[in-house]
Amino acid sequence: MVKILDIHTHVGDIFHENRSITFKTNIKKGDYEDPFIEVERSGYTKPLIVKDEKDHQRLIDAVQYRVWECTMENFGNDMTEDHVDYACLLPVLPNTSFEEYLAVSKLDSRFIPFTCPDFSLSIPELEKKLELDIQRGAKGLKIHPILQNVSLEDPKVEAAVEVFGKANIPTIFHVGVTSYYGPDKDYPTNPEFGDPQYFYDFAPRFSKYPLIAAHCCLLAEDFAKNTKGLDNVYTDTTMCSAELMQQGVKYIGEDKVLFGTDYPFGTFKYSIEEVKRAFADDERMMNKVFFENAAKILHLEGY
Repeated sequence: MVKILDIHTHVGDIFHENRSITFKTNIKKGDYEDPFIEVERSGYTKPLIVKDEKDHQRLIDAVQYRVWECTMENFGNDMTEDHVDYACLLPVLPNTSFEEYLAVSKLDSRFIPFTCPDFSLSIPELEKKLELDIQRGAKGLKIHPILQNVSLEDPKVEAAVEVFGKANIPTIFHVGVTSYYGPDKDYPTNPEFGDPQYFYDFAPRFSKYPLIAAHCCLLAEDFAKNTKGLDNVYTDTTMCSAELMQQGVKYIGEDKVLFGTDYPFGTFKYSIEEVKRAFADDERMMNKVFFENAAKILHLEGY
């Protein structure tokens, strides 16, 4: 049976409501209106982002509800049910941290903890903290420009990526202009910091370091054109149909596409079905997307 490694997941509340729910138990799932379900059942062919203000608010509400039910217990149960072998946990400070995710990984070895820069620190303090995180077992770095309200042009971002790049450990970035809060919230975020152009400008300056641009299999041809000649860039399959995954392999490269769900926003069941549909006639490629490509850049044993 093929191994499955999800490069892009979260546990607990990564948003500024900041509810501490990671280690809670007996949290029931699904008692709310959830537009994600229609998108998932369509094989990710139905658009998730909508212009209608009412529908957009329904989506924002569902985003919040999904993280509020995303406990370690529920997450682990979903992994077992859908036969997911490993999941990379991506914290987003200030609301979820490396220490929290490291504790999860100690309780369940299927979880692979990443860390996240604390941009409230000075550059020397930030670098020292990230170096310590690597010593304690951080297997990657997560940067979310929108939720952390930081541009990729910020020198602190460059300093953080340098720490991990020099250690040959990957950095994964959120890429995509997204609003996470309704007009009634005034949290410090900037959706425009997710514009792919920021990553396109950033990546060539760090061409020796492994960089993962999350969500960019959704725009494979444009991503490939704007990162041409960069052997160090990867993307994931979050919210992708089988057809988009095939385009990702075609344009970006068969070694550059990593299985990802953005759990709890993507669902294992439907995401796995799309990979199997995309590569039903190519078991070698299916194995690369599900496991091997990510295992190599994460330096898992045997890769």
